[in-house]
Amino acid sequence: MNPFLVLGLPLDADDASIRRAYLEALKLAPPDHDPKRFQAVAAAYEQIKDEPSRHRYTLFDKSAPGDSPLDAFVRCLRLRPQTQPLPSDVMKQFLRSCAKI
Repeated sequence: MNPFLVLGLPLDADDASIRRAYLEALKLAPPDHDPKRFQAVAAAYEQIKDEPSRHRYTLFDKSAPGDSPLDAFVRCLRLRPQTQPLPSDVMKQFLRSCAKI
């Protein structure tokens, strides 16, 4: 279940807009009229109600939209400017200094 879709929010929603959407969804699905919808809305709100919860959802929930943390890290590395490898002389000197330690 994607809580952003349940509450009808974009992925970059802030705390205030999430709370507004949650209260609007509760008005449309009160617990005595539609208990299943109410439970889904309450669970969605609990998953993304504040910034730490949203980060936890984005990073660790398998149904979260977007990349995994590893994919985001690899994409970030690919966007960085490419550096040239060290010359072999410098690399040899570095390895020799490491071997002496």
